[in-house]
Amino acid sequence: MTNAMLTIERIDPENVELTGELTRKSIIGKQQKNFLSILLSNQQRVDLKALKKVDTAGLGWLLALVEIAGKKQFEISYSNPPLELVKLAKLSRVEQLLPIVKN
Repeated sequence: MTNAMLTIERIDPENVELTGELTRKSIIGKQQKNFLSILLSNQQRVDLKALKKVDTAGLGWLLALVEIAGKKQFEISYSNPPLELVKLAKLSRVEQLLPIVKN
């Protein structure tokens, strides 16, 4: 069995890229650390194109990140969501809550 892995790569002060799996296994116990590593700028863009797998916990994690950003009065947006994430968001009826922008 392989370990689920999520990598957060900072491209520049306002841009990060998530790589790997955004699943319960990859985020459990690391939420706060990951949130803090992403929310460094008051205008943050998160590129999701390199995500290989997303589950409902990953979707919840992205929604929680939006909530935390809002509380800090930061703007956050997601780009290049994988089809799996788009389907989960629609199925869960939360697609309107994800600030997805087109490049």
